Amino acid sequence: MDAAIDYRGLQSRWPAAADLAGSQAPCRIEGEIKDLVVLGTIPSAIDGTFYRVMTDPAVPPHPNNVPLDGDGNISAFRIRNGRVDMKMRYVETERYKLERKAGKALFGLYRNPYTHHPCVRAAVDSTANTNVVYWADHFLALKEGGLPYAVDPDTLETLSYDPFRGQVKAKTFTAHPKVDPYTDELVVYGYEAKGLGTTDIVLYSLDRGGNKHNEQWIQSPWTAPIHDCVITTNWIVLVLWPFEADVDRMKAGKHHWAWSYDRPATFVVVPRRPASTPPVPGWSPGEYRTYSWNNAMLIHTGGAWETEDGKLYLETSRVHDNAFPFFPPVDGRMPEPDAKADYVRWEIDLSKPTGSSVPDPFVMLDIPSEFPRTDERFLTRKNETVFLNVHIHQNGAQSIFHGLNGLAMHNTTSGETSWFYAGEDSLVQEPIFIPRSPDASEGDGWVIAMIERQRAHRNDLVVVDTKEFAKPIAFIQLPMHVKAQVHGNWVDSRSRTQTCSLVREMAESSISGHGALEPLV
Repeated sequence: MDAAIDYRGLQSRWPAAADLAGSQAPCRIEGEIKDLVVLGTIPSAIDGTFYRVMTDPAVPPHPNNVPLDGDGNISAFRIRNGRVDMKMRYVETERYKLERKAGKALFGLYRNPYTHHPCVRAAVDSTANTNVVYWADHFLALKEGGLPYAVDPDTLETLSYDPFRGQVKAKTFTAHPKVDPYTDELVVYGYEAKGLGTTDIVLYSLDRGGNKHNEQWIQSPWTAPIHDCVITTNWIVLVLWPFEADVDRMKAGKHHWAWSYDRPATFVVVPRRPASTPPVPGWSPGEYRTYSWNNAMLIHTGGAWETEDGKLYLETSRVHDNAFPFFPPVDGRMPEPDAKADYVRWEIDLSKPTGSSVPDPFVMLDIPSEFPRTDERFLTRKNETVFLNVHIHQNGAQSIFHGLNGLAMHNTTSGETSWFYAGEDSLVQEPIFIPRSPDASEGDGWVIAMIERQRAHRNDLVVVDTKEFAKPIAFIQLPMHVKAQVHGNWVDSRSRTQTCSLVREMAESSISGHGALEPLV
């Protein structure tokens, strides 16, 4: 029998870190795989591309950096006629290109320019690694610390930075913009919008031509991360996490964010159209209000809607402690290892003055739940179906830190929940929903999600029919392992064709005979 390989005493330029080892080891792969192995049958009505982006450092990072800061690497799964082709490519950000040329890390701690090499402090410090969204004929790679990078949706070639041509004088752009399907606009915000440590927030919308509307600037109650939001017909609600930024702390070579047990989970409610009087008595044009609950981390949002009696309802995941222990409080306390997590619905009474507290939320799923997704054709209206990653506890473990090993489909009206369990030593990532047809009823269609097979060190995509949620109809097998995504989205072939046609029509209508229409990229 061969002796075990002994690596003792051998050093590497790659730092020893949990997010860089085992199933979290960097992939650093670019390329294409044609016709992945499919077990089962993918319905022919599924015709489009599932895009996902992961944090995948291309060079050994700063030894004290965090999992949020790897380079953005996009995977695209083109599904058509039951077959699947895969493509992977890095977003070639300014940061990526500088570090690849140098062959080493030049950027230090996450969003802390005082720890960067002096030669790159003026460079764009965005890894474009958090979300990917197709809008206004631009495929956008997003990171909330910077502006979007435009990427070719077919080749994944990086095209430009700030494709909306500086219409808004802001330095940041959310990783969670929301599409209003009824007004056909992308609702956008950015925090720390005027620079490092500032409390400035910008909000606006982009139409299908990529033109800005409804720009407004407000102030955050403190410099807090605002990762996600919800929109209703008349409102946008920003969800603040209880972390604090401190420029003096950054100058001392420490992290941008520190958890605060003194800060509450906070909602900033802003009218979407600042020139109009909000439809609630007592509100003035341009006014915004803050509401809060106890200390908790409301990581991602699900559905949201408003009622005629001045109430707002929104759903979020909730962790009763710091879910990002790599950003501890100043005193260094670590979160409880069995930190409770659940999925809840909040009620905000808009007749209450700014600074009011909100009541305890209604608990919809009393288990660790994350990455909620709804049927986004009905965004801004009361949703009946929500899809989530969940931890289906086999041995009594119920903490968010035990990993998410299943999917749930929850009916918000009846309270009924259907489950898909991925199996032993498997973890499931954020689901995406595909309607069965453009006019299908809410929640009728398919769910696709990436599964990490930890023991086999590879991945599958699972395809689940919402009519029989517990029993997958297909698995798409990857021949290797890929890191967990941050977020992903489905781009249907029909919607992309319609978008390109609309943009072309708008461009043609603006031609006055003085020049020809340039071909679309």
